[in-house]
Amino acid sequence: MSDIVIFGTRNFAEIAHYYFTHDSPHRVVAFTVDGQFVDSSTFAGLPVVAFEELPRHFPPSDYGLFVAVGHQQLNSQRESKVAAAEQAGYRLASFVSSKADVPPEFQLRPNTMIMERATLQPFVRVGRDSIIWSTTRIGFHTQIGDHCWVVCALFGESCVVGDNSFIGLNATIAPGTKIGRGNIIGAGALITKDTQDHEIYRGQASEASRVPSTRMKRI
Repeated sequence: MSDIVIFGTRNFAEIAHYYFTHDSPHRVVAFTVDGQFVDSSTFAGLPVVAFEELPRHFPPSDYGLFVAVGHQQLNSQRESKVAAAEQAGYRLASFVSSKADVPPEFQLRPNTMIMERATLQPFVRVGRDSIIWSTTRIGFHTQIGDHCWVVCALFGESCVVGDNSFIGLNATIAPGTKIGRGNIIGAGALITKDTQDHEIYRGQASEASRVPSTRMKRI
């Protein structure tokens, strides 16, 4: 077992704390954020320490760190904090759920998280500091770049996803498709052709029926 500190005090930090506590060899001992954002002395029952003061309380020689920052600004906020943590000398922890379907040769890179019931087929590569949410399915030879955020999406085989991309809930990426850097692929989107850098694709939203639910017969 190794002790780690989580950077963040928002929803993703709470999720990371749960996973590391219940399904990993790590023990979470504290949380940290930049000093200007410390608004409470505790979070999830553990101390919150200003990042500027972290080495004094939890030195990098004895503690690891996981950066639990969301996908804001195309994951660049998390990317910058990962760089700051490494510059301060911290080893970055990662997590793969015991309930994920991951091939034995899969290489887990720094500050990467693979949640439960995600399926990664053989020869898949997931870059550093990338977050793969529950039930995501990634086909053979697909490559997910660095600093990505993937939410319950479906990838065919041999796809390539550029760095700093966001792939939304139930998006589908056709086999062999290349997603450019910094893309936003919205919930439910279907991508069948290569995309360029910094593009946005929205899924088709459902529209309300003209018939009100009060007119529907009870079954």
